[in-house]
Amino acid sequence: MPKRHRNLIALITILTFLRMVFASFYPMLYGYFNTQDLLSPFLTIAQIARLLMYLLIFGCGIWAIKDKANRAIPFYLLLFFFNLITPFVFG
Repeated sequence: MPKRHRNLIALITILTFLRMVFASFYPMLYGYFNTQDLLSPFLTIAQIARLLMYLLIFGCGIWAIKDKANRAIPFYLLLFFFNLITPFVFG
């Protein structure tokens, strides 16, 4: 596996961990922003961040397919599906 794919997988893993931490505090943040009348921007930013995360992982997976880095593809697929399921686990 090329070094750039290892670095990208490490970056996406760190971002996934940060997203899990954010997801565990999501109900408290939702309540806080609701009391401050800032719920709409909070939900918009959360959705945009989630979409950017999916697009980053998807783009890296496509890049791995083009580079024929067959050992990296399962990691990208695993991280993509893990990030896809995470909101339902914590929600």
